[in-house]
Amino acid sequence: MSELLAVTKLHELAKISRLGNKHTLADRLDEASELLIEATALIRDFPVIIFDRPGQRAIVTPTQTSEYAARIGEWTRRRESFLEKGSKR
Repeated sequence: MSELLAVTKLHELAKISRLGNKHTLADRLDEASELLIEATALIRDFPVIIFDRPGQRAIVTPTQTSEYAARIGEWTRRRESFLEKGSKR
């Protein structure tokens, strides 16, 4: 909820900036809100393994391992793409 509030406020600031003919600032505010949305999605989508019996011996099968490896690989690609967007400035 709080990240949605921050995105809303950034969009409002962008609108105000455009009304004041500060289009470059407005564009940067819009970019910041898009990055905030993407960062929030990355944080929420981090792959985890949930064990049926936490604290007890668990057997992780090759299928579970490969599925997790695929999910963490995809998440890492998304993270790298996100980090590249931020370093272009």
